[in-house]
Amino acid sequence: MKKLEGHIAEVMKGIINDEPETTVTEDVEADPELRQKLLQVKKDILDGKTYTTEEVIEMIDQGEV
Repeated sequence: MKKLEGHIAEVMKGIINDEPETTVTEDVEADPELRQKLLQVKKDILDGKTYTTEEVIEMIDQGEV
């Protein structure tokens, strides 16, 4: 790994040490659409509706997603 120095080192330290402004719980509670999407994903997983990366790429290419 290349040693970072000067300004770029300071920028990288800021990125690495940056604390998120909100928690996931706060984000979900504040955004009903996000909450609904996460609940749907959970249901899909429990129902066995999962896809491989290749399947998702194909669905995107075919305009299904």
